[in-house]
Amino acid sequence: MDNTPHNTPRLRGRDIVCVGFADWDTDLWTNQHHLMSRLAVENRVLFVESLGLRRPQLAGRDLRRILRRLRSGLRGPRAADGLNVLSPLVLPLHSNRLVRAINARLLPALVARAARKLGLVEPILWAYVPQAEALIDVLSPTAIVYHCVDDIAAQPGIDADSFRAAEQRFVARADLVLASAPTLAERMRGSSENVLYAPNVADTDLFATALDDAPLDAGMAGLPSPRVVFCGAIVTTKLDLDLIVSLARARRDWSICLVGPIGPGDPRADVSSLDAEPNVHLLGARSYRQLPDVLRAADVGLIPYARNPLTDGIFPMKVYEYLAAGLPVVASDLPSLADVPQVERAADAAEMARLIERALASDTRERRLERSRAAAAHSWEQRLAEIAAAVDAATKRSEPRWDVFVTTHTPVLGSGRALRTYGLVRALAVGRPLKLLYVRFGADAPGAAFTGIAGVQLHELLPSRGLGRLLAYARARLAGTPHDFARGVSGELAASVAALARDPDCGRVIADGPVAAAALLGLARKRALVYNAHNLESAFRHELASDGGLRGLRSFERKLLALASESWMVSDADVQAARELCPRATLRLVPNVVDVAAIAPVPAPESVRPPRALFVADFSYEPNRNALRFLLEEVMPRVWQELPDAQVTAVGRGLDEAPADERVQTLGFVEDLGDAYRHASCAVVPLLQGGGSPLKLVEALAYGLPVVATTRAAAGLAVHDGEHCLIADGADRFAAALARALRGELVALGAAGRRLAEERYSIEALVSLVGPQ
Repeated sequence: MDNTPHNTPRLRGRDIVCVGFADWDTDLWTNQHHLMSRLAVENRVLFVESLGLRRPQLAGRDLRRILRRLRSGLRGPRAADGLNVLSPLVLPLHSNRLVRAINARLLPALVARAARKLGLVEPILWAYVPQAEALIDVLSPTAIVYHCVDDIAAQPGIDADSFRAAEQRFVARADLVLASAPTLAERMRGSSENVLYAPNVADTDLFATALDDAPLDAGMAGLPSPRVVFCGAIVTTKLDLDLIVSLARARRDWSICLVGPIGPGDPRADVSSLDAEPNVHLLGARSYRQLPDVLRAADVGLIPYARNPLTDGIFPMKVYEYLAAGLPVVASDLPSLADVPQVERAADAAEMARLIERALASDTRERRLERSRAAAAHSWEQRLAEIAAAVDAATKRSEPRWDVFVTTHTPVLGSGRALRTYGLVRALAVGRPLKLLYVRFGADAPGAAFTGIAGVQLHELLPSRGLGRLLAYARARLAGTPHDFARGVSGELAASVAALARDPDCGRVIADGPVAAAALLGLARKRALVYNAHNLESAFRHELASDGGLRGLRSFERKLLALASESWMVSDADVQAARELCPRATLRLVPNVVDVAAIAPVPAPESVRPPRALFVADFSYEPNRNALRFLLEEVMPRVWQELPDAQVTAVGRGLDEAPADERVQTLGFVEDLGDAYRHASCAVVPLLQGGGSPLKLVEALAYGLPVVATTRAAAGLAVHDGEHCLIADGADRFAAALARALRGELVALGAAGRRLAEERYSIEALVSLVGPQ
């Protein structure tokens, strides 16, 4: 359950590429592991493992790690702990100019390929090492965060000069710098104006369980008290081994317990001096979840660090873990701990022994509870909220001045597709100006409905002919675009939109339908692209008699959904189908709407003689032609048995054949549908195929007429049978429902349908869904 208060700042719905300085599957989790695993709950995270900054040694640990990296680097990204992990194949000799040049090409190629595979677009680049600078151009990040948690240049085996130079360049380019120690923050402020001091914190809820009455760690429980414990990596670069030995010799009755792996990052660490002391116990590593059991058995938490340039830039993670467990804490005199009053600091072994003795003598259950309560303010949840606010502030750019809407049809009304486009353009233009780019197709010029929308600039693009068009088609086919869609792909369209997208005043780019999206696939790999789906085509195309050359449709749509930063789906059914097709897609329900405010509901007729059913559709669309055939050949003969004077009026383009029955009237396309609705008893939407939510059903609801629809037609809408319309399947049931509507028994449903259209399917309702975020 998510217990985070709604007003707490949080990062969510973002793409993040994190470049760490450790492997993910390491013995000991650090800041990068804890932070990214938590961010991955609400964001898509790609974690790029260590780039091998330390010169490798011919030691078993390093050789095994190199072999693991070679194996995993060939596999691409892998899933782990809710995020994706990439093991990049880079050369770990960063002091060599040639190696740096090779890595500068190798790393971006590997990370860019992984980001494309995962559908990450314009991510936050979150780096724990400055070598991530090589990724800026290929990722086009929305923000650059440098998270400095160690003075890495001070570590043995690191080429300090090249690291410092890279760090200074990267910090200057970063939008936000996070520093975990005061000395690091001070140095970062020399190159950046946006530095947040963010010391390490702890999973305080987990470590507070050390205060519970529960079993003790078996290794600790067998040792005599008092037990003084250190939890962490046993490495000579950080620990003061002489200090530990001196402390052990000064107090032979104490058990000095060291819990953690030996030598990570320090493969030749020599801990023989510790092994030689009878009251120093090297207990080995424990999992993170086991550490509260260790601390439950301890009397004092110890941080026996050496004083050197590396440790002067460290805020140990174990500080708040110890305190959350209620332990008194005694540490070396580290600069980062000066502002933590609960920690006692010692300059040498003698002073450390005195402080531990004092802590043992004065510790009580109540003092432990007080320490744990104070530590609760230093949880990962608190730190994440603080960082989220800083990232949000750092990434707030000047508001875009306009959005781009791209369609491959001349913007005119006359079809359900055009009505969806019209509703979206109207809603988008409410928030900020909109540049509507279109290719002339279906009409010679934009219709008055579109040219009259305030805030919309119309731009016609002339696609190439001949060889240019053939090349665009060939490229689209090679990219997996089905034949019918590839025919509409225009290279000029893609180039024009890409040029607009580079303008800093450009906000969202919305691709209207699969052909426009196919034309902009290249752009989607470089910047955010919204895909407006008119239907999930693969959910119903297989039902039609001919697939129209749409082989490979599912894989094509999967690619669209994966590459789009967000896809707008017309119905809950389409959202569910799209999620099954592409689980990692970002989906939003954006239903079809009509201009309800411009539609005057027809008055309820006292009687309509003869009773008339109205079917409005684009009959050039095969599912609508099949629906009309079902209505005339199967439904109406049954209705005429009861109501022989009942009539049908079909309105819409594509009605080429003259009706065989004089009771059937075909009007073709008409500009104003009001008259047709005013002369009807009810509207029908007898769809047997197709997807989404038929706009003509929404329009019929807006006119306030009773509506009779099939389950397929109503599936995309929040309509309920008997409340907003009648829903019936099969010729017999549909005919019975239609007869009721023609007899005037469903007038109340018309009013309820109108209210639903106003609340859910109006342009005003759509503005709140797609307006600027």
